[in-house]
Amino acid sequence: MAQVAPFRGLYFNKDKVNSMSRVVTPPYDVIRPEQREVFAASHPYNMVHIDLPQPLPGDTPLSNRYSRAAELFGRWQREGVFQRQQEPAYYYWETAFELDGKRHTRVGLAALVRLEPFSKGIILPHEQTFSAHKADRLELIKHCRAHFSPIFALFPDKGNRVLPGLRACLPAEPLFSFTDVEGRDQRLFPVTDRDCLKAVYQALLPEPLFIADGHHRYETGLAYQKWAKERYPGASPQAPFNYILMYLANLYDPDLVILMAHRLLGGPRIKKHLDEYPLLGRLTEYFEVTPLDGPKNDTDAYARFIKENLALAEPGGTVFIMLGFGLKAWRLRLREGIRQNILGRQMHPALAQLDVAVLNYLVFDKILGLDAKAQDDPETCKYSSSLPEVLEFLRRKEANLAFVLNPTHIDQVRQVATAGLIMPRKSTYFFPKVMTGLILNPILPNEEIVLPA
Repeated sequence: MAQVAPFRGLYFNKDKVNSMSRVVTPPYDVIRPEQREVFAASHPYNMVHIDLPQPLPGDTPLSNRYSRAAELFGRWQREGVFQRQQEPAYYYWETAFELDGKRHTRVGLAALVRLEPFSKGIILPHEQTFSAHKADRLELIKHCRAHFSPIFALFPDKGNRVLPGLRACLPAEPLFSFTDVEGRDQRLFPVTDRDCLKAVYQALLPEPLFIADGHHRYETGLAYQKWAKERYPGASPQAPFNYILMYLANLYDPDLVILMAHRLLGGPRIKKHLDEYPLLGRLTEYFEVTPLDGPKNDTDAYARFIKENLALAEPGGTVFIMLGFGLKAWRLRLREGIRQNILGRQMHPALAQLDVAVLNYLVFDKILGLDAKAQDDPETCKYSSSLPEVLEFLRRKEANLAFVLNPTHIDQVRQVATAGLIMPRKSTYFFPKVMTGLILNPILPNEEIVLPA
């Protein structure tokens, strides 16, 4: 059973911060170095100062970027930069955005969720994680004793009862309402009505939760829980380190958007494959290969052209667009029978249905000889959800080949997670990301999380 608990959130004090758009940021792992510097310069209280601290010459095991982040976070609290909710709340969270000319409003709630090992089947992952990211986040949470960035998770609610029920209990005014740095409208409301808290808690109690984004942070939470239990052996089962901050949305929300992280290849590992005609010959073993002739000199028009051709995939079919060799384009359509006769013998049916699994196994592994380590090497494989950005990478020769994919469907995520399987890395890009800094959770071992009675 998933324990989804209200909590006393920590948030920016409006008397100290008069522009939330200058202090909240996307999650740390999508912030590029140049963006980090822009955020840092935008406001002295911007979240990157504590959530993405930078190393300095002379750092030691006792004095380093993590200790500086902890000192800064503590000082901000002492100076009243943050204030804390007086009573436990669920935080109703609306994010309004535009995509391809359509207006969306995704609704979720921020809450604490009891940490459970994946083996229990209560919290379900779908993507692989990597040790370096987890080691970094663990050091930050050990030093700062707080969750800065919510994990994005999904709960199944076909009848759409939970979030509308929470909305019925909203206060008259939001805690925050602003347009963030990426142009999305954010509104956050604390809900403290006890009957409403109890109804939401009971409704979510029997449901599994599917991690959409933040697998590294969830596994870091488990590692921190283990560390804290050893450090505080007499702590209550309701100690805050047994919980983690999450943003929860409905799995069946029509405004839930998944983009695809397209693949860009470059570096010395693929140089031997940069001969156009032999590569096309190998691809015909598995795909119907169709050359495409589009407006290469106009990035936006070419991106639209590629999207239109990508959309020609039949339901349940697999189509990629390959780009390279001077921005040439080919549509690759998986041949009849390949999925059943080749992929079906190598992997679970839920994985064999994924376009990204088809690409990884048939193209990256069998044709290009790129193992998992190579695919995790940023010099060899880069990712971008922006098609114009993909084209610019190729135009600037920062990549040699690109593979453009259709998005993974939410039902595929559910099927893979429910089967206890893991997708290839970057198989989903839930859009937009949940912003960091709108609501925080301090982890104080002497406190206890109070469940709605």
